Amino acid sequence: MRLQVTALHPEAIDILSLTLADPDGLALPPAGPGAHITLRLAEKLVRQYSLYNGPGEKRHYHIAVKREADSRGGSEAVHRLRVGDIVRVAPPDNKFPLDRSARHLVLLAGGIGITPLLSMAKDARRRGQSFELHYFARTPQHAAFHDFLASHVFASHVQFHFGVEADAVGARMDALLRGAPTGSQLYVCGPNAFIDRARSVAASCQALSAVHWESFTAEPGSRPAAEATSGFAVRLARTGKTLRVDPGKTILQVLQENGVAVDCSCMEGVCGLCITRVLEGEPEHRDEVLSDEERRSGDLMTVCVSGCKGDLLVLDI
Repeated sequence: MRLQVTALHPEAIDILSLTLADPDGLALPPAGPGAHITLRLAEKLVRQYSLYNGPGEKRHYHIAVKREADSRGGSEAVHRLRVGDIVRVAPPDNKFPLDRSARHLVLLAGGIGITPLLSMAKDARRRGQSFELHYFARTPQHAAFHDFLASHVFASHVQFHFGVEADAVGARMDALLRGAPTGSQLYVCGPNAFIDRARSVAASCQALSAVHWESFTAEPGSRPAAEATSGFAVRLARTGKTLRVDPGKTILQVLQENGVAVDCSCMEGVCGLCITRVLEGEPEHRDEVLSDEERRSGDLMTVCVSGCKGDLLVLDI
């Protein structure tokens, strides 16, 4: 889609919110809580951002983006956008869906990880689902949507945790989760260290019936790319072309070197943009986005980090 930036607003230190709409005012594809959209900011600059839309919004998408000091171009490009600019946007996708049947929701946000959880909080409040939102940030000035979340509408559901030292975060999370009603479901979004700490604490919390998390950045070194050790071939089914993936190379690198366009963003197997259908061969999965069932089926793979267990992969490209 070609959507127009209709509003910009500074939400916190280094965090900018954007509203996107169809230039002709047409309704947009629906997005449930936890969904994200994909922005093509330049020909080879594609990034995903969570929506913080509320229920029933049909003509606008709302995202908030933090300017990262070590940005690879995405956050800087977003922060350079101006009202009236046109951006190419892929329809919403949701790999972090909300279970509306959960007895109680515990929403745990770290920094900019508030965006999908804000959408969930809006949805839960509208429907009357029991929930609590805990927001960890350095200061109130670093907390996006602070005034909105502190308003009377959400005040009884939201608790802020400012300036908690890194070595004390686990203890704070433990206290919060142990007070959750039996049958609660936990949703976590934020920096990797924050998510890992929450998952570790949640593992010993018997009150939780499920734990869900979302990250668009892999922990450095957690899942190294499956570089070819002995080499293998990749056949592109749509063209019949066969490419050689030599030792030290990834499939994505070889595709790009040969002018084959594949959308990609994280380069670490967590965003899912480069997921490709496998028609033949056995992938060596190294991603963090496919489900266990999808990996077992063997008909999908992330070409940025995953490899081949045999001599040949035939891809639907």
